[in-house]
Amino acid sequence: MLIKPQKKISVIIPLFDVEKYAKKATSSIASQAFDGLEVILIDDGSNDNSLGCFASNLPRVDVITISQQNKGLSAARNAGILKATGDYLLFLDADDFLLPNAIYNILEVLNSEKPDILFGRYLKWNPHTGFKKPPKYDYRPPKDRKKRTEYILSALPEPSWNAWRYVCKRSLILEKKLFFEEGILCEDVPWSLRLLESVDTISFLQTPFYAYYQHRPGSIMSRVDSKRLIDLNATIFDLLNKYKSRPVLCSCLIKQSFLYINEYCKFKKYERKGVLESYRTVLPLYKNSNLILYRIVSKCHNFILFHGLSLGLFAGKKTFK
Repeated sequence: MLIKPQKKISVIIPLFDVEKYAKKATSSIASQAFDGLEVILIDDGSNDNSLGCFASNLPRVDVITISQQNKGLSAARNAGILKATGDYLLFLDADDFLLPNAIYNILEVLNSEKPDILFGRYLKWNPHTGFKKPPKYDYRPPKDRKKRTEYILSALPEPSWNAWRYVCKRSLILEKKLFFEEGILCEDVPWSLRLLESVDTISFLQTPFYAYYQHRPGSIMSRVDSKRLIDLNATIFDLLNKYKSRPVLCSCLIKQSFLYINEYCKFKKYERKGVLESYRTVLPLYKNSNLILYRIVSKCHNFILFHGLSLGLFAGKKTFK
Protein backbone atom coordinates (compact mmCIF):
# COMPACT_ATOMS: atom_id res chain seq x y z
CA MET A 1 0.00 0.00 0.00
CA LEU A 2 1.43 3.35 -1.04
CA ILE A 3 1.80 6.03 1.59
CA LYS A 4 0.03 9.28 0.84
CA PRO A 5 2.79 11.90 1.06
CA GLN A 6 1.79 14.28 3.83
CA LYS A 7 5.27 15.75 4.11
CA LYS A 8 6.95 17.63 1.33
CA ILE A 9 10.68 17.01 0.96
CA SER A 10 13.15 19.41 -0.64
CA VAL A 11 16.28 17.70 -1.99
CA ILE A 12 19.13 20.22 -2.05
CA ILE A 13 21.91 19.44 -4.55
CA PRO A 14 24.92 21.78 -4.95
CA LEU A 15 26.61 21.47 -8.36
CA PHE A 16 30.18 22.20 -9.38
CA ASP A 17 31.59 20.52 -12.49
CA VAL A 18 29.68 17.29 -11.89
CA GLU A 19 27.75 16.79 -15.13
CA LYS A 20 29.09 13.25 -15.57
CA TYR A 21 27.31 12.19 -12.38
CA ALA A 22 23.95 13.65 -13.42
CA LYS A 23 22.35 10.49 -14.77
CA LYS A 24 22.94 8.31 -11.72
CA ALA A 25 21.95 10.96 -9.18
CA THR A 26 18.84 12.16 -11.01
CA SER A 27 17.58 8.70 -11.97
CA SER A 28 17.73 7.73 -8.30
CA ILE A 29 15.37 10.63 -7.56
CA ALA A 30 13.11 10.37 -10.61
CA SER A 31 12.41 6.68 -10.00
CA GLN A 32 10.75 7.47 -6.67
CA ALA A 33 9.41 10.98 -7.24
CA PHE A 34 5.99 12.03 -5.94
CA ASP A 35 3.91 15.21 -6.01
CA GLY A 36 5.28 16.41 -2.67
CA LEU A 37 8.91 16.35 -3.78
CA GLU A 38 10.99 19.27 -5.04
CA VAL A 39 14.64 19.40 -6.06
CA ILE A 40 16.78 22.51 -5.56
CA LEU A 41 19.76 22.63 -7.94
CA ILE A 42 22.43 25.20 -7.05
CA ASP A 43 25.04 25.73 -9.75
CA ASP A 44 28.05 27.06 -7.85
CA GLY A 45 29.96 28.55 -10.78
CA SER A 46 30.45 25.34 -12.77
CA ASN A 47 32.67 25.30 -15.85
CA ASP A 48 30.58 22.57 -17.47
CA ASN A 49 26.87 22.03 -18.09
CA SER A 50 26.12 20.57 -14.66
CA LEU A 51 22.91 22.53 -14.18
CA GLY A 52 21.50 21.66 -17.61
CA CYS A 53 22.34 17.97 -17.28
CA PHE A 54 20.74 17.62 -13.86
CA ALA A 55 17.64 19.67 -14.68
CA SER A 56 16.95 17.92 -17.98
CA ASN A 57 17.04 14.51 -16.29
CA LEU A 58 14.24 15.43 -13.88
CA PRO A 59 11.33 16.08 -16.27
CA ARG A 60 8.56 14.96 -13.89
CA VAL A 61 9.96 16.60 -10.77
CA ASP A 62 9.38 20.10 -9.42
CA VAL A 63 12.84 21.61 -9.99
CA ILE A 64 14.08 24.99 -8.76
CA THR A 65 17.40 26.20 -10.18
CA ILE A 66 19.87 28.70 -8.75
CA SER A 67 23.00 29.97 -10.47
CA GLN A 68 25.70 31.80 -8.54
CA GLN A 69 29.39 32.60 -8.70
CA ASN A 70 31.59 29.98 -7.07
CA LYS A 71 31.23 30.46 -3.31
CA GLY A 72 31.75 26.91 -2.06
CA LEU A 73 29.59 24.08 -0.79
CA SER A 74 28.37 25.89 2.33
CA ALA A 75 27.09 28.91 0.41
CA ALA A 76 25.40 26.65 -2.15
CA ARG A 77 23.60 24.66 0.54
CA ASN A 78 22.56 27.87 2.32
CA ALA A 79 21.11 29.24 -0.91
CA GLY A 80 19.16 26.00 -1.31
CA ILE A 81 17.81 26.18 2.24
CA LEU A 82 16.49 29.70 1.69
CA LYS A 83 14.85 28.76 -1.62
CA ALA A 84 13.29 25.47 -0.45
CA THR A 85 9.60 25.19 0.42
CA GLY A 86 9.52 21.62 1.74
CA ASP A 87 8.63 20.65 5.29
CA TYR A 88 11.88 18.67 5.41
CA LEU A 89 15.28 19.14 3.77
CA LEU A 90 17.47 16.36 2.42
CA PHE A 91 21.03 17.20 1.33
CA LEU A 92 22.38 15.20 -1.61
CA ASP A 93 25.95 15.54 -2.91
CA ALA A 94 25.88 15.53 -6.70
CA ASP A 95 28.18 12.51 -7.09
CA ASP A 96 26.13 10.42 -4.65
CA PHE A 97 22.63 9.01 -5.12
CA LEU A 98 19.55 7.84 -3.24
CA LEU A 99 18.91 4.15 -2.77
CA PRO A 100 15.71 2.49 -4.08
CA ASN A 101 12.63 3.27 -1.95
CA ALA A 102 14.61 5.86 0.03
CA ILE A 103 11.89 8.50 -0.18
CA TYR A 104 9.18 5.97 0.68
CA ASN A 105 11.10 4.78 3.75
CA ILE A 106 11.86 8.33 4.86
CA LEU A 107 8.23 9.41 4.48
CA GLU A 108 7.03 6.42 6.45
CA VAL A 109 9.01 7.59 9.48
CA LEU A 110 8.27 11.30 9.01
CA ASN A 111 4.53 10.70 8.72
CA SER A 112 4.32 8.46 11.78
CA GLU A 113 6.82 10.07 14.15
CA LYS A 114 7.03 13.72 12.95
CA PRO A 115 10.58 14.23 14.28
CA ASP A 116 12.70 17.39 14.16
CA ILE A 117 15.26 15.39 12.22
CA LEU A 118 15.54 11.91 10.79
CA PHE A 119 18.96 10.31 11.13
CA GLY A 120 19.61 7.50 8.67
CA ARG A 121 22.06 4.89 7.51
CA TYR A 122 23.97 4.77 4.23
CA LEU A 123 25.99 2.47 1.99
CA LYS A 124 29.47 3.11 0.62
CA TRP A 125 29.63 2.63 -3.13
CA ASN A 126 32.43 2.31 -5.66
CA PRO A 127 31.79 1.89 -9.41
CA HIS A 128 34.43 -0.87 -9.60
CA THR A 129 33.58 -2.88 -6.50
CA GLY A 130 29.93 -1.98 -5.91
CA PHE A 131 28.44 -1.57 -2.44
CA LYS A 132 30.46 -2.23 0.69
CA LYS A 133 28.71 -4.36 3.29
CA PRO A 134 27.60 -2.07 6.14
CA PRO A 135 28.23 -2.79 9.81
CA LYS A 136 25.40 -4.15 11.93
CA TYR A 137 24.33 -2.25 15.01
CA ASP A 138 21.32 -1.25 17.08
CA TYR A 139 20.43 2.38 17.69
CA ARG A 140 19.72 2.92 21.38
CA PRO A 141 20.42 6.55 22.28
CA PRO A 142 20.14 8.00 25.79
CA LYS A 143 17.23 10.36 26.45
CA ASP A 144 19.44 13.16 27.70
CA ARG A 145 20.19 15.52 24.79
CA LYS A 146 23.90 15.96 25.54
CA LYS A 147 24.48 12.25 25.99
CA ARG A 148 22.42 11.54 22.87
CA THR A 149 24.67 13.84 20.83
CA GLU A 150 27.78 12.13 22.14
CA TYR A 151 26.26 8.72 21.45
CA ILE A 152 25.47 9.56 17.81
CA LEU A 153 28.92 11.05 17.20
CA SER A 154 31.02 8.51 19.07
CA ALA A 155 29.26 5.22 19.82
CA LEU A 156 28.06 4.24 16.34
CA PRO A 157 30.35 2.37 13.90
CA GLU A 158 29.53 4.78 11.05
CA PRO A 159 30.73 8.42 10.94
CA SER A 160 27.88 10.78 11.79
CA TRP A 161 29.35 14.13 10.75
CA ASN A 162 27.94 14.26 7.21
CA ALA A 163 25.04 16.62 6.51
CA TRP A 164 23.49 14.10 4.11
CA ARG A 165 22.80 11.69 6.96
CA TYR A 166 20.14 14.05 8.35
CA VAL A 167 16.70 14.85 6.96
CA CYS A 168 15.85 18.09 8.75
CA LYS A 169 12.69 20.02 9.47
CA ARG A 170 13.08 23.24 7.49
CA SER A 171 11.27 25.40 10.05
CA LEU A 172 13.78 24.30 12.69
CA ILE A 173 16.76 25.10 10.45
CA LEU A 174 15.40 28.60 9.86
CA GLU A 175 14.31 29.20 13.47
CA LYS A 176 17.65 28.09 14.93
CA LYS A 177 19.62 29.69 12.08
CA LEU A 178 21.38 26.39 11.40
CA PHE A 179 23.13 27.51 8.24
CA PHE A 180 26.49 26.21 7.08
CA GLU A 181 29.56 28.29 7.89
CA GLU A 182 30.85 29.75 4.65
CA GLY A 183 34.48 30.02 3.59
CA ILE A 184 35.70 26.82 5.26
CA LEU A 185 36.23 23.31 3.88
CA CYS A 186 35.00 21.31 6.88
CA GLU A 187 31.51 22.73 7.14
CA ASP A 188 29.80 19.48 8.12
CA VAL A 189 31.64 19.18 11.47
CA PRO A 190 30.35 22.32 13.22
CA TRP A 191 26.98 22.10 11.47
CA SER A 192 26.23 18.51 12.53
CA LEU A 193 27.17 19.26 16.13
CA ARG A 194 25.02 22.41 16.25
CA LEU A 195 22.14 20.49 14.70
CA LEU A 196 22.25 17.63 17.20
CA GLU A 197 22.54 20.04 20.11
CA SER A 198 19.50 22.03 18.90
CA VAL A 199 16.79 19.42 18.34
CA ASP A 200 14.28 17.82 20.66
CA THR A 201 13.25 14.73 18.69
CA ILE A 202 15.34 12.47 16.46
CA SER A 203 14.07 9.47 14.54
CA PHE A 204 16.36 6.75 13.21
CA LEU A 205 16.00 4.98 9.87
CA GLN A 206 17.69 1.58 10.04
CA THR A 207 17.25 0.86 6.33
CA PRO A 208 20.03 2.67 4.40
CA PHE A 209 18.67 5.45 2.20
CA TYR A 210 21.83 7.09 0.84
CA ALA A 211 24.68 5.86 -1.37
CA TYR A 212 28.02 7.57 -0.76
CA TYR A 213 30.56 7.47 -3.62
CA GLN A 214 33.68 6.46 -1.69
CA HIS A 215 37.07 7.80 -2.84
CA ARG A 216 35.73 9.64 -5.87
CA PRO A 217 38.74 11.12 -7.71
CA GLY A 218 38.85 14.89 -7.32
CA SER A 219 36.22 15.11 -4.58
CA ILE A 220 36.85 17.30 -1.54
CA MET A 221 36.83 14.29 0.76
CA SER A 222 39.22 12.21 -1.35
CA ARG A 223 41.92 14.86 -1.29
CA VAL A 224 43.32 16.45 1.84
CA ASP A 225 44.85 19.81 0.99
CA SER A 226 46.53 22.15 3.44
CA LYS A 227 43.63 24.63 3.58
CA ARG A 228 41.12 21.94 4.44
CA LEU A 229 43.33 20.69 7.27
CA ILE A 230 44.04 24.20 8.57
CA ASP A 231 40.31 25.01 8.46
CA LEU A 232 39.50 21.76 10.24
CA ASN A 233 41.96 22.41 13.07
CA ALA A 234 40.77 26.01 13.49
CA THR A 235 37.20 24.72 13.75
CA ILE A 236 38.18 21.93 16.17
CA PHE A 237 40.09 24.47 18.29
CA ASP A 238 37.00 26.66 18.68
CA LEU A 239 34.74 23.70 19.45
CA LEU A 240 37.14 22.15 21.97
CA ASN A 241 37.27 25.41 23.85
CA LYS A 242 33.49 25.64 23.80
CA TYR A 243 32.92 22.06 24.96
CA LYS A 244 36.02 21.55 27.14
CA SER A 245 33.89 20.38 30.08
CA ARG A 246 32.56 17.43 28.03
CA PRO A 247 35.45 14.96 27.55
CA VAL A 248 33.42 12.44 25.51
CA LEU A 249 32.42 15.10 23.00
CA CYS A 250 36.00 16.41 22.98
CA SER A 251 37.18 12.92 22.02
CA CYS A 252 34.71 12.89 19.10
CA LEU A 253 36.06 16.22 17.87
CA ILE A 254 39.71 15.35 18.42
CA LYS A 255 39.29 12.21 16.36
CA GLN A 256 38.42 14.37 13.34
CA SER A 257 41.72 16.24 13.72
CA PHE A 258 43.80 13.19 14.66
CA LEU A 259 42.69 11.23 11.60
CA TYR A 260 44.68 13.53 9.30
CA ILE A 261 47.99 13.92 11.17
CA ASN A 262 49.44 11.20 8.92
CA GLU A 263 48.90 13.50 5.91
CA TYR A 264 51.46 16.04 7.17
CA CYS A 265 54.48 14.10 5.92
CA LYS A 266 52.90 13.92 2.44
CA PHE A 267 52.56 17.69 2.02
CA LYS A 268 55.13 19.72 0.13
CA LYS A 269 57.52 21.72 2.30
CA TYR A 270 55.87 25.08 1.61
CA GLU A 271 52.53 23.68 2.81
CA ARG A 272 53.82 22.09 5.99
CA LYS A 273 54.41 25.30 7.94
CA GLY A 274 50.75 26.32 8.00
CA VAL A 275 49.59 22.78 8.77
CA LEU A 276 52.11 22.40 11.61
CA GLU A 277 51.08 25.73 13.14
CA SER A 278 47.42 24.68 13.01
CA TYR A 279 48.27 21.48 14.87
CA ARG A 280 50.48 23.28 17.39
CA THR A 281 47.43 25.36 18.25
CA VAL A 282 44.98 22.50 18.62
CA LEU A 283 47.17 19.68 19.99
CA PRO A 284 47.39 21.02 23.58
CA LEU A 285 43.59 20.81 23.72
CA TYR A 286 43.75 17.07 23.04
CA LYS A 287 44.21 16.80 26.80
CA ASN A 288 40.48 17.54 27.16
CA SER A 289 39.75 14.05 25.84
CA ASN A 290 38.81 11.14 28.08
CA LEU A 291 41.13 8.88 26.06
CA ILE A 292 44.74 8.36 27.13
CA LEU A 293 45.94 8.14 23.51
CA TYR A 294 44.86 11.70 22.75
CA ARG A 295 46.29 13.00 26.02
CA ILE A 296 49.66 11.51 25.06
CA VAL A 297 49.48 13.00 21.56
CA SER A 298 48.72 16.41 23.11
CA LYS A 299 52.42 16.62 24.04
CA CYS A 300 53.64 16.13 20.46
CA HIS A 301 53.54 19.77 19.31
CA ASN A 302 57.35 19.89 19.10
CA PHE A 303 58.35 19.75 15.40
CA ILE A 304 60.47 16.60 15.69
CA LEU A 305 57.88 14.73 17.76
CA PHE A 306 55.06 15.79 15.47
CA HIS A 307 56.93 14.83 12.30
CA GLY A 308 57.76 11.46 13.80
CA LEU A 309 54.13 10.95 14.80
CA SER A 310 53.01 11.78 11.26
CA LEU A 311 55.48 9.31 9.74
CA GLY A 312 54.47 6.60 12.19
CA LEU A 313 50.75 7.06 11.57
CA PHE A 314 51.33 7.17 7.81
CA ALA A 315 53.30 3.91 7.90
CA GLY A 316 50.66 2.30 10.09
CA LYS A 317 47.89 3.36 7.77
CA LYS A 318 49.69 1.85 4.78
CA THR A 319 50.32 -1.38 6.69
CA PHE A 320 46.69 -1.90 7.74
CA LYS A 321 45.07 -0.59 4.56
